[in-house]
Amino acid sequence: MRSLQIFKIWGIPFNIHPYWFAILFLFSWSISNQVNLVPGQTYNIKEAWLIGFLTSFFLLSTIIFHEVLHTFVSINQGVKIKKITFYFLGAILQIDKECQTALGNIKIAIVRPLLSFFTALILLLVIYLSGSYEQIIIDIIKRLATLNLFLTFLNLLPIGSLDGGNLLKSIIWYFSGSKNKGRNFLNKFTLTLSILVFLFGIICLFTINLYYGLLLSFLGLFGFNSSKSENQFFKIENILKLSKVSDLKLKPLRRIEFNSTFVELNNVVKNKKGNQDKYLFLTNSGRWEGFIEEKILKSVSVKKWDRTLVGEFKTPINNFTSVKTSTILWRAIEKIENTNEGLILVINDAEIPLGIVDRNKIGYFVFDKLGLNLPSNLVSKFNNKNQYPLGIDLPRIIKLMKKKGDI
Repeated sequence: MRSLQIFKIWGIPFNIHPYWFAILFLFSWSISNQVNLVPGQTYNIKEAWLIGFLTSFFLLSTIIFHEVLHTFVSINQGVKIKKITFYFLGAILQIDKECQTALGNIKIAIVRPLLSFFTALILLLVIYLSGSYEQIIIDIIKRLATLNLFLTFLNLLPIGSLDGGNLLKSIIWYFSGSKNKGRNFLNKFTLTLSILVFLFGIICLFTINLYYGLLLSFLGLFGFNSSKSENQFFKIENILKLSKVSDLKLKPLRRIEFNSTFVELNNVVKNKKGNQDKYLFLTNSGRWEGFIEEKILKSVSVKKWDRTLVGEFKTPINNFTSVKTSTILWRAIEKIENTNEGLILVINDAEIPLGIVDRNKIGYFVFDKLGLNLPSNLVSKFNNKNQYPLGIDLPRIIKLMKKKGDI
């Protein structure tokens, strides 16, 4: 579903997702049901719903205000933001480039928790100085203050991509000088804390408060899944950064002699196994002369095949996109994605062709490094498809690595 733009600042659209309206209703209903649970309060249904709706609406307003200031700090720290979409208790940012310094990330991570905390303090001060305010207004302000304190606590939890997680990771990065140390520590801490938060949420669910119990349980599950995803991403990232093309198992080159006729070429094409690539490489007395495509068969009449040589249609081998065996794997993937066929020629330092690499070969290499032994029937299913197996989106992972400044 498309999000709705509410305003645009610094060229960045601020949107609200349609699901927010459903959540607003549910949140208003939840608060209205809790209004008369407090001793000494007797509101009618209309007043209870008014308190629920206004509390929910003004909570969103404070979140939007906090996000605007957070965006301002982020831009000043070098972050490039494409779009911001609100999902009631928070926002999802589409970022083109992240902050590249530890100190800058610390400043960005601390903004929202501080703003929520000071908002709560101001609201509590208003209650203290209220005097003659209507009780219903006091009730709304009190609930807003409580919810902002809750958001402060929520944002400071050192879990995954929450502000608290980014703050902890950036502090370790700042003092250790290593970004990876911060990421590794946060990931382990997130896993442990998420399990504890989830268990505490289950206890709250049945003994203290249904709403906060559900929130804590959801937060624990979110942190657990975030930890697993981050750990997997970190492993793949290291594989792409530390592995070289020489570590891959290359697809052998399909060869044909330079002076072969089209009849011989046709026999080679008919006898190939599976949906192999469409290129053949020409040799002449052990030397590499170039390459051809199978489709040249269609360019010559069948009557002339016995006296037409494939060498007459050769393309210089330098025209084939290639990488050396010493090329880092993520750079090889970028080269593959810039080709039409999704495959590249691998050459050694002497520029002698060694074999072909495609998306399929790289994908299974990554899975093997991750310790995932895929069933043979699944492997054979993908062997004839030039794509990354099981939908593993390595080009997107490389873009994320660049966005974070990891490569």
